[in-house]
Amino acid sequence: MPHTKTAFFYRAGALLAVLAASGCATSGGFSPTPKQADLATIQAGMTREQVLARVGPPTWVFGVWQEHLSIWNYRYSRTDCIIYQVSMRPDGIVRDSAQGYDPACDGPSHE
Repeated sequence: MPHTKTAFFYRAGALLAVLAASGCATSGGFSPTPKQADLATIQAGMTREQVLARVGPPTWVFGVWQEHLSIWNYRYSRTDCIIYQVSMRPDGIVRDSAQGYDPACDGPSHE
């Protein structure tokens, strides 16, 4: 009989591998890095589920508490200092969306 902890971790690892493989094989309509053209189709009034189906989960999220919004940030280009931001209301409806400056960049060059 295999050791209980070893058997558990083996089964858990196998399950994670299956889930990862199935996640990669899904046809959710989005790629790991969303394209600018796909992000540009996000409009006010869309639901959280519609955004996720179209472009996938955001790169990172932060809250704007005074406006009760979650800002979904998508980094779609590693060479430009541009991100795409989606303002999500608490009810899961997009308020607005637009390009923004990527805070991970050093900033514009002023030569």
